[in-house]
Amino acid sequence: MSTTANVPRPIANKLWREVTRPVRRLTGRPSEPAPIALPGLHSFDPADCTVEPEGVELLRELVRESSRYEGPIIEVGTLLGITATEMALVKAPHQQIKTVDLYCWNPWGLAPDVHAALAGQVLYYLIEKGDVEMIRADKNEYYRSYNGPAPAMVFLDAMHDYEETKKDIEWAKEAGAKIISGHDYCDKFPGVIQVVDEFGGPRRLGGSVWVL
Repeated sequence: MSTTANVPRPIANKLWREVTRPVRRLTGRPSEPAPIALPGLHSFDPADCTVEPEGVELLRELVRESSRYEGPIIEVGTLLGITATEMALVKAPHQQIKTVDLYCWNPWGLAPDVHAALAGQVLYYLIEKGDVEMIRADKNEYYRSYNGPAPAMVFLDAMHDYEETKKDIEWAKEAGAKIISGHDYCDKFPGVIQVVDEFGGPRRLGGSVWVL
């Protein structure tokens, strides 16, 4: 079994430098020596930071479908920005993706500022081009303050319990979203299955990506 103690020191040092580079750049603080063990990072796999291949295929189809509508694509739950990048690859030129996250949780134990800065690095090119707007906010506060046009598409991938997913879907409907989709319709998250089914169930599934 892999453990953090098994990570070779040069790899751990490089990974630590890359993860903390954005924060060091912002603060001007010199690099601190890398710890021998990086909690949670020994099992880091970029594939775990986005939807499964079957889900990506459906997600791309939905993004292409959304190009018929005005309004942004709103992703709720950014993590590292890899799913936002997948959507940006197939969106129409007139569309912008707004990706919303508070960066209060990640599976690797990164501090919120480091987590947000790392996501910003992943999305840097798309942000500079204007294809993606990265919004650091509590999703429920964002819902309350949103005054933009009806979204062409909303993709929900934040908290995966019944109550929070219900809030997400209700807001998307109230905002007039043309396509309402999300992640983790699977046995691991029974709350997602329950609430999606209460809203009529998925008209399509791709892996665990659902669309009402």
